[in-house]
Formats: sequence, C-alpha cells, structure tokens
Amino acid sequence: AMTQPFLRMSAEWKIKVAVLGFGMAAVWGCSRGPAVQYVEGVVTLDGNPVEGAIVTFTPSGPGLGAAGTTDASGIYRLNALTGRAGAGTLAGDYLVAVRKWKYQDPGPAPDPGDQKAYAAWQERSMKAARREPTYITPKAYGDATTSGLKATVKKGRNTGDAFRFDLKSDFTGM
Repeated sequence: AMTQPFLRMSAEWKIKVAVLGFGMAAVWGCSRGPAVQYVEGVVTLDGNPVEGAIVTFTPSGPGLGAAGTTDASGIYRLNALTGRAGAGTLAGDYLVAVRKWKYQDPGPAPDPGDQKAYAAWQERSMKAARREPTYITPKAYGDATTSGLKATVKKGRNTGDAFRFDLKSDFTGM
C-alpha cells in the first residue's frame, strides 16, 4: 500500500517538499545566470601597459556592473558582478573607470609588549589611514563620472580598440 506516499504526508511535509522542489528548480534554472558577452581589453598609461589596475564598467542604463583586473600586459577580462571570472557582462552602454592606487603601508605591527615601538606603529597606521593614496593612474580615471571613458558591449566577443583605454598621466577629468 505504498502507492500514494505523498498523499499520506502531513501538510507541513508537503509544503517542505514543494518548497525544496521550487528552490532546486530555481537554482538549476538560474545557474547559467544572465546572457553575458565576452569582454577583453587593454589599459596603458602614457603608452605603457598598466598591471594590477581595476577596470570597472558601470551601466549607463539598466544593466549589470562588471569589473576586471589588468595583467602584466595591461590586458583585462571583465566579469559581471554576479558571474564567473572572465565570463563577461551584459550587452549595453557603459561608463568606464580605471583605478590603480597604492596606499601607505605602515609595515607589520610590532609586539604590543614593546609599548614605544607599538605606539610609533599605531601613529604611522593612523597617518596612513588619513593620507590620500598614491595614484598610479590619475585619480579622475578612477571615477566613471569624471573618467570620460565609455564602451558599448555588443553580442558576441568584444575586443579590440573599442576596449583599449590609453590613459595619460596629466589627465585631470572631464
């Protein structure tokens, strides 16, 4: 008489089974995520590739933000903020920011038992926290509203000059 086990379950268990089923369907259905397009480009500063710069694409309309970090050749590959690394982002128009900043490093903390050395380190840490970072790429490029950089992502592979950002050391913003 095991023909209809679902019907004999308590109402609470039926709800749990249904919720679990919907949850699993949602996970399986959405595991691929949105239809993202591959984006690869290059960042240079005064003609030289910039390594370790963060390239951020902010949609100018509805969309999905994306970011990537440049390698030793200045090459970045975007991935949408919810996507797989290097997967890309949605088609659309984007405002672009490029940022490579270095923060003051107070060095490793000494033994707190050495009160004088520890106090000096704390002072260096406080100063470092208050100081502006050293801008490897000009500060204005680090904000999509002042960078003047734009890109349009289309269906398919997005590479080439439209995704090449040649930055200048003397740039002060748009």
